[in-house]
Amino acid sequence: MADELGPFQGVWDAWIEVQEQIEHKPISHFERAVQIQFDELRDHLAAGDREAAAREMVDVMSIALNTLRKLGFSPKEIAEIARDRAANRMAGQAQKILGKYETVHQI
Repeated sequence: MADELGPFQGVWDAWIEVQEQIEHKPISHFERAVQIQFDELRDHLAAGDREAAAREMVDVMSIALNTLRKLGFSPKEIAEIARDRAANRMAGQAQKILGKYETVHQI
């Protein structure tokens, strides 16, 4: 079995059985699913349960992987995209990216 996604390979593999269904979901499905996970994250944080909050964030990553699956990317392609994005967009630019969110998006 391939392991291109490192610790997230198991998350990817868990969803193979419903891959066809995922491919037919609208993008709004994934957007709403992430919103739900953040609602659950806030509930766990309010209850002081950091570990449960962390699990919700893994669910967010699962949703991100399934969105990439819907877009037709393989684990190998996702790994390449992630490495490229980190090296060419994020490395050395974190302050600039954060600043953009603060000034342009007011968050």
